[in-house]
Amino acid sequence: MLKRTRALTALMAAGALFVAACGGDDSSSTDESAAVETTTATEETTAETTGESVVETTTAETTPMATEWAVDTSLCVDPAAADAPIEGTLKIGSAMPLTGGAAAAAFAPVKDGFEAYIQYANEKGLLGDVTLEVAIEDDQYNAELTPGAVNKLIDDGVSIFGGIIGSPNNAAVRDTLNDNCIPQLAALTGSPAWGDVENYPWTTGQLAPYTVESKVYAQKIAELYPDGANVALFHVNNEFGQVYVDAFNEIAADYGITIVAEETIEATDQNPPTAQINNIAGAKPDVIMAVPLGAQCISFLTEVANAKAANAGWEPATFLTNTCASALILTLAGEAADGLYTTGNLVDVNDPASLEIPSVKEYVDYMASLDKSAIVTTAGAGWNTAETIVAILAQAQASEAGLTRASIINAARNFTYTPMLAAPGVTFKMSGAEDPFLAESLVVRQYDVASATFTDIGELITEWES
Repeated sequence: MLKRTRALTALMAAGALFVAACGGDDSSSTDESAAVETTTATEETTAETTGESVVETTTAETTPMATEWAVDTSLCVDPAAADAPIEGTLKIGSAMPLTGGAAAAAFAPVKDGFEAYIQYANEKGLLGDVTLEVAIEDDQYNAELTPGAVNKLIDDGVSIFGGIIGSPNNAAVRDTLNDNCIPQLAALTGSPAWGDVENYPWTTGQLAPYTVESKVYAQKIAELYPDGANVALFHVNNEFGQVYVDAFNEIAADYGITIVAEETIEATDQNPPTAQINNIAGAKPDVIMAVPLGAQCISFLTEVANAKAANAGWEPATFLTNTCASALILTLAGEAADGLYTTGNLVDVNDPASLEIPSVKEYVDYMASLDKSAIVTTAGAGWNTAETIVAILAQAQASEAGLTRASIINAARNFTYTPMLAAPGVTFKMSGAEDPFLAESLVVRQYDVASATFTDIGELITEWES
C-alpha cells in the first residue's frame, strides 16, 4: 500500500495546480566542474562531400552530472528503495489518453513517438546492458482516472514515470510519486507548477512554461507593432488559460500593448465560440492572443475567419498557443489556420529542408521503418520526450551512484542536453532550484497552409531563460 508523508511546508503549498516556480536551495553539496563528455546519440550516417561518400557519427553533447543539487532520500517513505540499484530492466510508466474520443485521437501519435524512441534506444544499446520497457495506462485525459492508472503501474513494478499528458493529470499524482520518491520526469505540459523544486523535487516538466510562451508573444507583438497594439484575449476558462492571460497582462503595458477585449470558453464547451469572436470583432483589435483547448482550436480559427469575412478590412494577427499547433489540428482547420503565429523549440520535420539535418533525417527514416511516416510531425513530441528521459537515465547510469531512482532525479536536475529534433540554438538544461525548467527558449513561427509548414519569424528568444 502506498504511504503519504508530506512535510508541513508541502501541505501548505499544495493548494492550486498552477503556482509560481519556487526558489530555494535543497542541497548542501559542493560545486564540482566537469569536462564535457561526448556520448554517441546515433550510429553512422552518410554525407556527400566532393562527390565521395563519407561516414559521419552524429553525437549529442551532455555534461556529466554535477553536484550542485541532490535530493534528500532520508525524507522518502523507503530510502533504501530510492537508493537501490536498478539492473537488467528499467520499466517506464506513463498515463495517456488511449481512449475517450478527440483527446485519444490527438495524442495517439505522441504515444507512438514515445514508444518508438524507447525501441530505438534499446536497439542502439544506449543504456548498455539495461533494457527499457514502457507501460502506458489509459486515463482518457481525465485527471480523476490518472491516480488509479499510476497506482496500478507502481504495483506492476514501474521504476519511473515520464510523459504523463495534461497539467491536472500530472498534478493528480505528484503527491503520490513525491511521497514515494519515484521520479516523475518530463511531464508533457508547460505548467509553471513543475518548477516547485522545494516541495516536489521528484517532478520535472518537459515543455516551456506557458508563462514564458505568453511573454514571448508579447515581445513579438511589440516588434510587429512598434507604435503599440490593441490586443484581444480569447482563452479557455480554467487554470491552463488563466496562466497565459495572467503572464500576458503582467507585461502588456511594458510592450505598448492595450487589452481591448477578453472572451472565454469553458473547457467542456465544444460549441463554436461565435458570440465570443463577434464580441472581439466589435473591438477591432490588431491582434488576437488565443488559448483554446483541443478541438476548440479548430472552431476558434474557423470563427475568426468568419468574422474577418463579415468585417471588411479587419485583418487581425492571430497568436495561437503552441498546444494547438500540431499538424493534425491545423490541417483540420484548413485555410482558417493560414498565417497564424505560434511558437516552438523543435524543428519542423514536415519542412523538407529539415531533412538536411542528419539527426532529423534519422528520426524520419526510423519512423518510416516502423510504417509511421504519416504521423511523423506530431509523433516528434513523444520521441523528444522519451529521448530526454533516456538521456537522463544515461547520465545517472554514468554517475558514481550508478542507476538508482535517486541518481535519476539528480541527473534530471543537473542536466544539459541537445536533443535530435532541437531547433537551432536550443539546449535543454536544468540546474536544481535555480533553473527548474528544462526549456525556456522559443522561436515565433508563422504557419503556411499551402505547404503545411512553419517559417521562423526572427531569432530564438532566450530572454526568459533562468
